[in-house]
Amino acid sequence: MGQQPNIPITLADLPRATPKPAAPGRWRPHRPGEITSPDLMPWGGLFGTPGPDTGYALRLLRDRALPGGDEHRADVEAAILAIVSARGSALGRAPVPQDIDLAIDLLGLGDPDRLAALDGIAHDHARLRGLVEAAPREVLMAPARDDGASR
Repeated sequence: MGQQPNIPITLADLPRATPKPAAPGRWRPHRPGEITSPDLMPWGGLFGTPGPDTGYALRLLRDRALPGGDEHRADVEAAILAIVSARGSALGRAPVPQDIDLAIDLLGLGDPDRLAALDGIAHDHARLRGLVEAAPREVLMAPARDDGASR
């Protein structure tokens, strides 16, 4: 709309540039316990050994027949997943199908007494940690046998 001739315009009425915010300052860690380098990352003990894509083991187990049937499936899956994740993490890679075969052999899941020993382990993280800690390190680090077929 144009300016009416009977209303004078002062300098304060003229449009002016709006100020823009300044660029943000550089961020620096200042809180205690801030992890600023890989060397500061907690490792081992209750922190475990993080590994790449350990959740892929869930996909590997999804349609697989496991010892113990449906009655023990949750406990058997939890035990196998703990071993498979520990093995993959120790080797610095994601889980592979051969890791599941090794975990089944390591846990001795063909024996019904071993299945009974796993009752309720899916809901007991301390027992799962103990299961992984009891696994021989040389077995966890052993190369996978490549027989070409999964169970």
